[in-house]
Amino acid sequence: MLKNSNIRIILSSVLLLLLSIGNYYFQFGNLNGLLFLGVIILFSYQDDISFSGSIVFCVITNFLWAYGDLENNHFTTQITAIISGSSRILISILTSIGAHTYYIEKKQKATITEQKLALEKSNYELNKFIAMAAHDIRNPVASIKMISDFLVEDETLSKEAKEWVEIIQVSASNTLLILNNTLNISQIRAGSVNMNFLKEDYIKFIKDNLLVNNHLAITKKQTILFQSSMSNVEVEFDKSRMVQVMNNLINNAIKYSPEDSHIVVYVEYEDKDQGYITTLVKDEGLGIDEAFHDKLYDAFATTSNQPTNNETKTGLGLAIVKKIVELHHGTTGFTSVKGTGSEFHFSIPVTQNSRT
Repeated sequence: MLKNSNIRIILSSVLLLLLSIGNYYFQFGNLNGLLFLGVIILFSYQDDISFSGSIVFCVITNFLWAYGDLENNHFTTQITAIISGSSRILISILTSIGAHTYYIEKKQKATITEQKLALEKSNYELNKFIAMAAHDIRNPVASIKMISDFLVEDETLSKEAKEWVEIIQVSASNTLLILNNTLNISQIRAGSVNMNFLKEDYIKFIKDNLLVNNHLAITKKQTILFQSSMSNVEVEFDKSRMVQVMNNLINNAIKYSPEDSHIVVYVEYEDKDQGYITTLVKDEGLGIDEAFHDKLYDAFATTSNQPTNNETKTGLGLAIVKKIVELHHGTTGFTSVKGTGSEFHFSIPVTQNSRT
């Protein structure tokens, strides 16, 4: 079966022959030049032809074109014929190069698009696999943690046995954290997250979340403060997903802050229109070096900061925060200076009706 390039070479050669015969016996007027250049474009619009091959075809085309014009006394003088022939060859070569270049660029763009689609499909399948694997592993790890929680409270255990169980408990907790974060980011990337937007009292939701996380702060002698000018406000959001956002931000603030420090959570409207509500988590922690700012929300990105009590860090928390907020049609941001703490904030629409 003939390749596309061979078909073009044969077709353009046949058309050139027919056009040359027509130019010899007939006159096409101003259309003549366009027809010959059209044959050159047809020949050059491919990637299998070499530059020298294009030049040869252009010269042959112009020879046949000029021969017909000479036979029909198209040129008034020899100088006119030479000048016209030279300019035709130059224009033909430039046309050939242009057609060839355009074809290459178009093909490269198509190839890049195909590669992107293939990569997206591959990433989708990989994220689905990771999510399935993380989900399957999470259940037995959760069981190990639950059993270790019970055993730690068992007063009949010896001191040595209790120390071993505590090691198992900590390891299971850390592993469960990694698995949960991996499962969350994989589900989001695979597009398998179903959002359930319901109107809730957002102030009550934040207070409840801080109450749950307060026990972690107490273990490090930290204080969580809540500030808002609103006593209540109805916001349309996915409660289960927003819990993940707040847990990640609060846990990070606790994780990277020293003992006897304060963590402040603000809730306020983003602007006077009251179309968006902003939540800000401010800590007195280590702060983040500017060198890490650009990639802070990237999955698996970590900074040089070490948690103040050797807690586990996966580099997935902020990536999950960003993705979930974006699924709420909101935005995220932060300000941080090394050594002076950090402020992480996000804004979501009060209602999702006009955003979906």
